[in-house]
Amino acid sequence: MIDPAPALFGLLVGFLVGLTGVGGGSLMTPFLVAVMGVPPATAVGTDMVYATFTKLTGSVQHYRQRSVNLEIAIFLGIGSIPAGLLGVATLEWMERAFGAEMLKSVMITIIALTLVLVGGSLLYREYLMPARDDTPKPGVWDGKSPMSRRRRAYTILFGATGGYLVGLTSIGSGSVMAVILLLLYPIAPAVIVGTDIAHATVLSFVVGIAHMTQGNVNFGLAGTLLLGSIPGVLIGSRIAPKLPGKPLKTILAVMLIFVGGKLLFFP
Repeated sequence: MIDPAPALFGLLVGFLVGLTGVGGGSLMTPFLVAVMGVPPATAVGTDMVYATFTKLTGSVQHYRQRSVNLEIAIFLGIGSIPAGLLGVATLEWMERAFGAEMLKSVMITIIALTLVLVGGSLLYREYLMPARDDTPKPGVWDGKSPMSRRRRAYTILFGATGGYLVGLTSIGSGSVMAVILLLLYPIAPAVIVGTDIAHATVLSFVVGIAHMTQGNVNFGLAGTLLLGSIPGVLIGSRIAPKLPGKPLKTILAVMLIFVGGKLLFFP
């Protein structure tokens, strides 16, 4: 028998992802840990496998639309993939060092802080980030010529920061990384989104395999989540063009901050 709760929540999360483009890991991992009672390591690993399949379709579509900057994605991956594996190793070390109950308490605190960060990043992106002028300017990198060494180093560094967070919590591969890319690169927002999704797909795949080797993936649960999320993504994607994006993302950001605050102060 299939437990309807994960399938229904997968439907909700998939719908929100299709509608806004963000919110997958930010909602799924807290749900698995706090509501379903899944052990933190298993929740993170299962979410990584789930995220790989949900992001793959989007990354293929963006690649076909030529809205993926492969150079940025590659240098992000150079930093994020090793750091993501380090995040998995940190989670395994914490499980051995603290024990199951203490690990759950620590991970809920880490996840709560990450949710507040993700929600704050979304609000900053929608309301406080200066308006973008994507017109090419002399002396400013245009996204087509090779990156400078300094820009490559920054890309690797920020990729490593985001990758470690993803390996440890499965949260942050979308919204936080997108804000960083928007701050760093004067290129079209559509390319930022496509590059972010393409990079997140590879990162989720590699980190998901690492979690598999540690026995941190519940494949039955991942399948049940996908059973709901795939139609949810399709429905949300169809409705998205008909609805204003900014209010929806604002609601999602406030919800993430609320959930993070609740987990932090009332676990």
